[in-house]
Amino acid sequence: MYQDTRRLKSNRIGINLDEFEDNLIDALATYTGVEKATLVREMVMRSAMDMLGVSSQQEFDAISLTEFHPIATRH
Repeated sequence: MYQDTRRLKSNRIGINLDEFEDNLIDALATYTGVEKATLVREMVMRSAMDMLGVSSQQEFDAISLTEFHPIATRH
């Protein structure tokens, strides 16, 4: 199914929402017809890419495949 097995969604994280936040996510999921977990994952990834200044998943993938060598060294 996946050409790249690293794309399997097997890494889990948990978040705690209060009643109002959970109601908002539920309403948005109902309105869009998207599963709650999928909706939240897309929102998190979109926000993360925005913070990094990346405009699309394809751009993120291209950057992720490049070799990364940090320039900072320990003192």
